[in-house]
Amino acid sequence: MDWSLNPLFGSYFLVILAALGLMIVLILVQEAGRLSRKQSVVLWGLRLGMCVVLLLFLLRPGVTFTKQNSPSGSIAILMDESTSMLLPSGDGKLSRWEQQVEILQKIWDRRSQLGKDNTWSTFLYSNTIRLLGGAKASEATDATKLVLPSEPSGTMTDIGGPLGQLMGTTLESPLSAVVWMGDGAQTQTPSGGDPLQFARRLAQLDIPLYVIGIGPRADNENSRDLSVEGVPEQLDVFTKNKLNVLGTLRCRGVANTDINVRLMLYREGQPDRELARTKLKPGRSDESLPFQLSIIAPDPGAYELVVVADPVDREAVVQNNQSTVYLNVRDGGARILYIEGEARFEMQFIRRSIGESSDLNVSILGIYKPPVQKWPVDLSQTLSGSAFDCIVLGDVNYKAIDAAGATAIADQVRRGAGLITLGGYNSYGPGGWGQSALSEVLPVQLGGNPGKAFDAKVNLQDHITEPIQVVPKGNSELLQIDTPESNAKTWASLEKLDGASRWSGIKNRPGVVLLAESQRGDPLIVAGTFGNGRVISLAFDSSYLWFRQGKSAEHKAFWRKLIYYCMRREAVDEGMQLRMTQRRVLLQRPAEVVLEWIAGSSAAEMPANISMHLWKMDVKNPDGSYGQDLGLVPVAKRDNGSMRANFAGAKEAGRFEWRAQTTASNGRSIEAKLPFVVVDQSVESLQPIPDWHLMEQMARLNASAGGTLIAPDQTNDILTLLQERRKQSTETTIENRKLGEGVLDSWVAFLSLGVLMCCSGPFVKNGTCPSSLLHYPQPDA
Repeated sequence: MDWSLNPLFGSYFLVILAALGLMIVLILVQEAGRLSRKQSVVLWGLRLGMCVVLLLFLLRPGVTFTKQNSPSGSIAILMDESTSMLLPSGDGKLSRWEQQVEILQKIWDRRSQLGKDNTWSTFLYSNTIRLLGGAKASEATDATKLVLPSEPSGTMTDIGGPLGQLMGTTLESPLSAVVWMGDGAQTQTPSGGDPLQFARRLAQLDIPLYVIGIGPRADNENSRDLSVEGVPEQLDVFTKNKLNVLGTLRCRGVANTDINVRLMLYREGQPDRELARTKLKPGRSDESLPFQLSIIAPDPGAYELVVVADPVDREAVVQNNQSTVYLNVRDGGARILYIEGEARFEMQFIRRSIGESSDLNVSILGIYKPPVQKWPVDLSQTLSGSAFDCIVLGDVNYKAIDAAGATAIADQVRRGAGLITLGGYNSYGPGGWGQSALSEVLPVQLGGNPGKAFDAKVNLQDHITEPIQVVPKGNSELLQIDTPESNAKTWASLEKLDGASRWSGIKNRPGVVLLAESQRGDPLIVAGTFGNGRVISLAFDSSYLWFRQGKSAEHKAFWRKLIYYCMRREAVDEGMQLRMTQRRVLLQRPAEVVLEWIAGSSAAEMPANISMHLWKMDVKNPDGSYGQDLGLVPVAKRDNGSMRANFAGAKEAGRFEWRAQTTASNGRSIEAKLPFVVVDQSVESLQPIPDWHLMEQMARLNASAGGTLIAPDQTNDILTLLQERRKQSTETTIENRKLGEGVLDSWVAFLSLGVLMCCSGPFVKNGTCPSSLLHYPQPDA
């Protein structure tokens, strides 16, 4: 504190002259003969006081002092209350929850070290945030004691969402620091926000984020964990088809260790057995390895497959070492291989029409012209065994697959596969197929120049260039795309096609039938047989014009009938198929079930009288059977070929089954079933290893505000960091006060001068003095 004088007009000389003048007046001015000695002394003292006050106004004394202001604020502590906190902490025998409680108590008991004006607020979070308690550091009553739950109860963990909610919470004072505790394992999907983004936003607001990581590090014996991830919950396949079960095995803390991954088959009434296995070996301490387990689909039915990773030594949690896959194997399905030279409209629309049938699986093999793709393409692996039930050969030159490929297709047809060939500039004779093994397979005689190069100029004599109208011959069921009475009229209403290939003729052998020709009598559709297979040759490749015309139903009916005929399945029954996005449903978690209608070869419309029931299958009835009908479930139309029902969630775990029933167009009863399981298993327990990488990123993004990652045994560092930040935020102010500048001191001086003047007034007028000042009676005049 420093004292100073600030004379009026900045001149001490004027102040001295004024003082001398006042002194002269004080000495020379006397009230002779009128006052007693005591009265004279009092009067002189009053006048001296007036002079002193006037001199103080002229000198204007001042004082300068410094003042430090420590800002007050709210420190928020976030504590994870999800059930993953029941897992080992990696620190002795403490659980992660017990370690958090210990850390919180240490900070809470020492909160007064930061200053009495700071407010401390403690929050619990899982998928949301909730206030546990708050108090100022100066408060130490029973009401400020923290009452914690005995154990965590949150079923999901969301990191970004609670941080965002905290930033939107109104506190007693502005948020000045955040202390976050947790293991960083994000299990809420979708999350309420990106935790890294909120850490960056806190840094922009200059609010430090102190991250206390809970749980074992990668080098701790409790950090060894295997987790089977990415395995689909359900697969639909047709019997005897190849099935690949794909997934990822995340390996943490088990580097350079051989791990067996097995695919097990579980089916009621049959012993469990291993279907496939593979061996993986991670090279790093934290690595995700993809795997593939291949099997051939068994007989039709519902199966439960389980992918199991054999546990490793000292693995604390093994619940996440396996993942269940529900397998639906159906009979009557088919795989179709579509070989095409270039991507064309015909291929796209044919694939759309036949691909809408859930029992038809279409694979496209595009063979592009050199130099884009090297010819010939090896088809030996693609056509190995009996992988495909029907082959569609589009506008492809013979040299694209050469003799070996053509022989492979011919062998497939001889063994029973169907074959459909399309017209085009590179098909039949002009494409060189007359010199291939297919020349014997096809029911038509191939024309064209067999030695023509694939990129040679097109010879228009080998093609019909004018628009053609497809006219069915006879009453073949194969070309019935409408009712028998309207079929001819429907064909006549279809748009004319853009030309066709010209054949040399139709083979005269048993089984060869001309099904359709053009308006001029050119053959367009010819069917025949070869070995055990059926073959259909089409001279055209622009049937997509019917789809664009608005005749999509007729286009679909035409192509489905061709496919079913070639596979010797002229009559495919109607049916239903049930599917769920998740077949392993968590307790009280909603789900959706979708019913898809299989129209069959007759393209029947989906019935309106479809009923859906939910059954609980692990309930034993008095007669020894299992299953209890839980009642009818409302279904709503999804589109022309499917319906859906909403499952609100089960209140108890167990095995359940959807059952749908309806009546087909021929009066036959149709039923579809879909089993699923409701499990009482927290997702928290399936992610036992802390995500230290995420926590390190959060601290790094907040480093500019002072954020850092702190180990549980370094809890004292938090108060040290907060104290240092408080010192850095302390503001030092310098205040300079002068007499007369402030309202209060000006009024005090003014009133003092006034009182002195009022008290000296009676002496000047009549020589009397107030009794309150002299305390004795005044003499008479």
